[in-house]
Amino acid sequence: MLTPNYRALIHASSILVPVLVKLTSKPLILVGLGVVTVAYVIEELLRFRERRVPLISQFTLKMSRQDERSHFIAAPVFLALGIILALILFPQSIAYSSIAVVAVGDPVAGYVGRRFGRNHVGGKTWEGFAVGSMAAFVPTLLFVSPFVGAIGSIAGMSLELSGVFQDNLTIPFAAGIAMFLASIVMVSIVL
Repeated sequence: MLTPNYRALIHASSILVPVLVKLTSKPLILVGLGVVTVAYVIEELLRFRERRVPLISQFTLKMSRQDERSHFIAAPVFLALGIILALILFPQSIAYSSIAVVAVGDPVAGYVGRRFGRNHVGGKTWEGFAVGSMAAFVPTLLFVSPFVGAIGSIAGMSLELSGVFQDNLTIPFAAGIAMFLASIVMVSIVL
């Protein structure tokens, strides 16, 4: 029996950011993400001084991999920064789609790659890339055209496949840029 990957579930929960923006406001969510990120950074700094924050430090350690525990666990910070940048830099539909790519595609690619991957590219697999791209594509359809969503999903998952440093930051950025450019191409073709 497989144990649940709570880390992937936390990662995937970032798909709720567009919903929260719709229910409240983009400035409120940006401030909220900023405050939570700063609080997390403070907690991590305190953890290194052997001053653990009750519940939060335990939660952070439970969500971390064994190889991360001896240093600052930066992945959540980069995920938050990737989401914040997407919300600031891109039009709403592209921002939401780029968040969907990192929220859905990245954890799916990781799971499929670890569980079913046979064809490796560095530490990643083609199987993870393919299934992650398809999984990332589906929620983009809520916000952008299929062409734009496919371009963004493939661009984001290509970075995941490459094993680039801190893909939580670079996936939404690359997916957003690719979708922005694809939408420009679509508009120029229509005109």
